Amino acid sequence: MSNSIHNINRKNFTGTSSKRLSKTFGQPLLLGTLIILAIVSGYLAVNNNILIPFAITGVLLAVMVVYTCLFNPLVGYYITSIMGFFAFWPTRIVNRELPIPTFVELIVLFLFLGTYLKGKGDPNHKGNLLKSAVAILLIINILFFITEFFNPAMGTPVGWIFNSKRYSVYILFFVISYRLINTPERFRYFLKFWVVMSFIAAVYACTQQWFGFLPFELNYIKQDPHEYALLFQGGVVRKFSFLDGVVTFGNLAGSMAVLTTILALNEKVKKKKYWLAFAALILFLGMSYSGTRTTTIMMPAGIALYGLITLKNKATLMTLFITMLAVLFVIFAPIDNPTLNRMRSTFDSKDESLGVRDINRKYIQPYVYAHPIGGGIATSGVEGERFNPTHILAGFPPDSGLLKLAIEMGWIGLGLTLILYLTILYQGIVYYFKMKNEEYKKYIVAITCALFSIMVTLYAQVSIGQIPNAFFFYAVMALFKRLMEFDEKERLHAPA
Repeated sequence: MSNSIHNINRKNFTGTSSKRLSKTFGQPLLLGTLIILAIVSGYLAVNNNILIPFAITGVLLAVMVVYTCLFNPLVGYYITSIMGFFAFWPTRIVNRELPIPTFVELIVLFLFLGTYLKGKGDPNHKGNLLKSAVAILLIINILFFITEFFNPAMGTPVGWIFNSKRYSVYILFFVISYRLINTPERFRYFLKFWVVMSFIAAVYACTQQWFGFLPFELNYIKQDPHEYALLFQGGVVRKFSFLDGVVTFGNLAGSMAVLTTILALNEKVKKKKYWLAFAALILFLGMSYSGTRTTTIMMPAGIALYGLITLKNKATLMTLFITMLAVLFVIFAPIDNPTLNRMRSTFDSKDESLGVRDINRKYIQPYVYAHPIGGGIATSGVEGERFNPTHILAGFPPDSGLLKLAIEMGWIGLGLTLILYLTILYQGIVYYFKMKNEEYKKYIVAITCALFSIMVTLYAQVSIGQIPNAFFFYAVMALFKRLMEFDEKERLHAPA
């Protein structure tokens, strides 16, 4: 009897510990900070120091975000994700580099701590994430990344340290997503959030295409002639929405177009089906306006995988047929349009830039064969010039996520990464056929195909690694396991 009372008391204590901590320390600290900042801001404003109050406002907002992440991590999770979408936009507005991306990475640490405090006493908090094949392969890749610190060919480890910070944040986001999205209701909200935010980003890109850039955006892209030359292709400036660049936006819009298309195909409620179909159309237009040629293959690749998984479905056959017609239209339609012409160049084997990339790949192959663990993290391309300017790979343009892995982490690192990606696809497909709940099956097949469309782009782009795309990629890697747990729990409690 005494043991049971002790267990109940311990459960009640751990279940309310974060709330007590929040009331005891969090609220007075927040109130005191607000009062002090308000007094200081008023004094500075009176003395014509206008910029400092703005800085103090930023500090105030940062304190509020950190507080939310610690004591209400679910809300903090979505605040962090929203900040990931808009992390680079304020820099264009004020035309000055702001450390918002660094702050986003920092608050993920507080968010992780918040999930630990909040998770005590939560029966849905615990799970079997580490028992999943994806988590095991991810751990192996992490261990190999750590060994790269001792790569003798790397020279200085500064680039490794810089990249390890970001990589650690994504791993934490992987764990955080699994901890927080622990009920079917939370997962549905998670998916809606990403569809809506991606849709908003696509709408903004469409307004950039149809009505032109805002003045501060034009000023920002024109201040760097080299960057402007990369954006101005085929007589039109490529669109990037409010994200960091055209590659990040193009991949986000393309993968979400695949996701929403498959969700629309499997949606039975007509109102939701039409909304998802409209969102898919806007996302596809946004992707095409980004002018990122590799994203052109994302929709056919994602739909092709969906067709292989659900080949017996009549709607699948119709979708494959329509997709094939759309691809043929893009390639052969007698329409002179800058956006279509840019997309057509994806399939042009005589394109000069594609020829240069092939030459670069053949040139660097002997180096890859001779260095099984590569030349070291951040030793190629622009990063190499910044962190390892004397390295033989410094300035060499990888122009491909796979090639970058091969030259920096060697063929061993490339092989481990490919095994991880194949495991993600394998787990998604296996879970799809194991599940009994049709709703969960719909979600997992849509996400699997969306991830596959991203993986395809790695052949020609470094497409995984920038926020907010990386947040989505690592989050759904963990949520595969959660979806399977939801299905298993329902089957376990189902009436015989």
